[in-house]
Amino acid sequence: MTEPIIYAPEIRLFTYHLKRLKTTDLKATDKDLDLRSMIAYYLQLLADYGLLNSLIKKLQQDILFPLSIWESWLPDIDKIQVLVWWSQPNLTLLKLFIDLDNHLSSLTLEDVIQDYLFRSDFEKLTSANSPFFQGIKNPGKIGIQRINFNSRYRGFFHPQYINDSYSFLLHLFHPQKQGKDGVKFSEIAELRPPTSFFNGTSSTLDQPLQTHLQQAFWGTTILFSGFIDSSAASLEGSKPLANQLLQNLLGVESLESAPPFFACREFLGGFLYEYQDVYNRHPYGQILILLIFLEESKEKLNAVQWSLPELFCYERKIFQNYLDSRGEYKKANQDIETIEETIRTFPPNIATNIPPDLSDKELRLLKQEIKNLLDLSLRYSQRMRSLVTFENTIEINRQNYLNTLTRMEVKSQSDLTGWRNQSNQIFGMFQGQIKADLVYLQQGERLLDTAINTIRGLVEIDQAERDRILENNIQIIGVGIAVGAIVASTSALIFQQEPMTFPWEASHGDRPHPFIFALLLSFAFAGLASLVAIALIKFRKKRRSP
Repeated sequence: MTEPIIYAPEIRLFTYHLKRLKTTDLKATDKDLDLRSMIAYYLQLLADYGLLNSLIKKLQQDILFPLSIWESWLPDIDKIQVLVWWSQPNLTLLKLFIDLDNHLSSLTLEDVIQDYLFRSDFEKLTSANSPFFQGIKNPGKIGIQRINFNSRYRGFFHPQYINDSYSFLLHLFHPQKQGKDGVKFSEIAELRPPTSFFNGTSSTLDQPLQTHLQQAFWGTTILFSGFIDSSAASLEGSKPLANQLLQNLLGVESLESAPPFFACREFLGGFLYEYQDVYNRHPYGQILILLIFLEESKEKLNAVQWSLPELFCYERKIFQNYLDSRGEYKKANQDIETIEETIRTFPPNIATNIPPDLSDKELRLLKQEIKNLLDLSLRYSQRMRSLVTFENTIEINRQNYLNTLTRMEVKSQSDLTGWRNQSNQIFGMFQGQIKADLVYLQQGERLLDTAINTIRGLVEIDQAERDRILENNIQIIGVGIAVGAIVASTSALIFQQEPMTFPWEASHGDRPHPFIFALLLSFAFAGLASLVAIALIKFRKKRRSP
């Protein structure tokens, strides 16, 4: 059986990283992913793909042939601004290759690429609406650099900023040439992206940067397309071809290792097959296989290709926000289990109708539970706030996604209603799930508030009872001491006309010592006063009780 052939194949790789990483933990600080770190990753990605040498040769050509750059930018930008913009990166390149007197031994390729691909003041100029960038119809295209991939494929890569994210497009294509642009399916494996593309980071980078890149990673999308000469001109009939292309592209033994089939639709006159795991991030991300049958479809694809990085960026952010919401929801459910376990360990006598009688140990434990639940309440509220943020972020990116599809329809003069409806359904399902989670978690929030208020009430009731008992005791003792003191202070006057006898005198023992009378009299009056105080307290309680 003859091996199938695809004509003029091309692959577009899209990868995204969040520029400012915001955590859901209030105690953790936000982290910025600086441009130089991203350039280091992009360079490693190009090196892993075998494209770095081609890039360096391209930089050398730009130095030797500056007029080509001048001619391409002159119609749109003021001459002086062109000269300033062109001189800055190319002087840096010249220093790198000449390295006069070894004064620039510390200059690294990352620094050169950063100046060459991105202006160091890029964000400042774009935010300030600089006339320089207003003169460029698409400032995001500053970073386009053309490269060659072996003898078959040419291409370019295109780094840019999209809202709050770094975007990187790598496009490799087989030039169309009658009779010489056919590629066997088995040869597609040479276009397989490196592991650093799928991971969003590279093991050759330092460990802190690897961790940061992984945390800020939105995910990847691959769009593989090419002409197919097939008699099975239907979506279902061409699906085996798409499956075979996917398997050969990834170099896997079976489709079980590849992303699962998700959907298929007509797109720009061709057949588009989508492979991805909607509910989990697959190691190979999202892969789209586009089978083209007409030249018109390729022209339309070229017309919308500058909208694709933006479209897939919004899609990756929507999917990642949904996956993050699943993680927060799972942690919130664990918090609910902690609340229920706390309630189950309440002292057994709190449910009875007798007055609280907590031991000192139980009282200390309940006070500690209040502190634990208050800390849990803050964390739980933050999780619910994160879910609301995820839902709002999905809605914002959903609108941006649909607006981008509309622009693509205008540019390609094609109907993308099927794509729009399917995306709307998936994104709406994500939002509906998060809203349902919030309703459920609100019940947990009420349970948490009830638990806190119940424990606090128990502690306050028991503490109030202890305070009242202590107050009563103090009152009783205070009254007794006060009365006894008064009697003791006046008892000497009662016996002062009587002579006192001491133990060493001959008449000792004829009559009691006056001090004994005073002491006994003080105790007697103190006891009497205490009994009166107790009677009054009981009488007051009885009057207050209903």
